[in-house]
Amino acid sequence: MPVTLDAVLARRELQLRLVWADDSARARPWGWVHSSDLADPTPFLSPGDALLTTGTQWASDDDIEPWVARLAAAGVPAVGFGTEVIRDGTPDALAEACSAHGVALLEVPYRTPFIAVARAVADLDAEERYARVRWTLETQRAIAVAALRPTGLAAVVAELARRIGAEAGIVDASGAVLGATPPATVLNEALGMLRAGRRAARTVDDWSLQTVGAATALTGVLAIGPGSVHDDAERAVVTSVVALAGLAGVADTDALLAEAAETAARLAALRSAVQAALVASEPSPAAAPAQRDPDDPASLVKPLLEHDALTGDDLIGTLGTWLRCDAVAEGAALRLGIHRHTVRARLRRAAELLDRDLDAFPARAEVWAALQAIGRV
Repeated sequence: MPVTLDAVLARRELQLRLVWADDSARARPWGWVHSSDLADPTPFLSPGDALLTTGTQWASDDDIEPWVARLAAAGVPAVGFGTEVIRDGTPDALAEACSAHGVALLEVPYRTPFIAVARAVADLDAEERYARVRWTLETQRAIAVAALRPTGLAAVVAELARRIGAEAGIVDASGAVLGATPPATVLNEALGMLRAGRRAARTVDDWSLQTVGAATALTGVLAIGPGSVHDDAERAVVTSVVALAGLAGVADTDALLAEAAETAARLAALRSAVQAALVASEPSPAAAPAQRDPDDPASLVKPLLEHDALTGDDLIGTLGTWLRCDAVAEGAALRLGIHRHTVRARLRRAAELLDRDLDAFPARAEVWAALQAIGRV
């Protein structure tokens, strides 16, 4: 989620005091923080930029209301007033103007430098961005594992809905829906997009629609209901699901839904589609994994188990911890209590025994599924 007023107030070391804010002002996102005592700083501000000031620009309190009005029109979510520089306490005229124009008002004590507030907001923004990157990696991993289940695409759609906190479904040309069924208006729009035969994306009644498949052979429309974030992290996940659904297809819905009756040949084809989709989304070339028994995911890590039994190296444990740490060797080393070079050496040996490029996401997803099958993650 973006940085908000409450997140900034939670940084107790800043000792900020809230003067005024309603629920709407509290919810507005902060993109950055500037400080200025210009009579009109709006040419240098963007929507979402909070502003800190000491008030030297006001010849009298009569200048305050039009100053705040200009900030509100420019999309400034909050004003922080630095006290004990020009005047003690926050002017009543400033509080009244901010309340009238819906701009949150904070009091910044003299002992808190403006740069400290700006740094705190930058740190909060960086923390949020990192959290969203972690969420993307974890969600893509979960979707890859879901695609290997007997229910295939149905499991992928269900996992997507759970991860984004919104309903999701895939509509095919006959009107059948895999997953959550959207409202009639949304369903009709999806069918219209398929009849048009062109790749497209649009929003209807707060539902997001995106065609699935090649432009010359559309196979469905992915429909996502209200409530999702719609940020870059979520769009990356949705794009991978669209690619996966386009390769797997939705026409054979019965085969995808049949758990007991699914044949080994269809399972192998679905796994191949998953791996191809993930390889296509990798930023760097990835080696194609060697074939293995599709009905026994644990067979992949059998060489590691045999190696560990002979040497005591614990390649299995190291690999599982590394995957849980989002493939970061330093994090795995800290958790295992060993040097990061030891972790990297074990990973190289594991990659050799598995005949897999562990730098590639498809290989990591495959190994994760195998470790789950033996209860090691």
